[in-house]
Amino acid sequence: MKLRGTIRSTKSWTNEGSGLTASEARAVAISGMPDGYELVDVTTVSAKPGEPVTMRAIARSGDVRDVEADGVTQTEAAAALRAAVPEGFLLLQQVAVDDA
Repeated sequence: MKLRGTIRSTKSWTNEGSGLTASEARAVAISGMPDGYELVDVTTVSAKPGEPVTMRAIARSGDVRDVEADGVTQTEAAAALRAAVPEGFLLLQQVAVDDA
């Protein structure tokens, strides 16, 4: 039996930025986000009256790949597929591959 899995990198990126308004702080926080990363969250860290607003941006890598593994049984194939997932990646899904 052959299984194919989709894996995603677990790498993330975090940055903080400040500005006179929430819009300015957000723009600074997301500036410099690496290519290939997807914005996951932007939260307010500090927003006191009369002081600059500080926001934190979090992004994750958009690196998604397919991996395959074989086994005599589905259990063996699933174990081989999990073993084929490299360090720093997460198995998102697995499907059986029709060899026909």
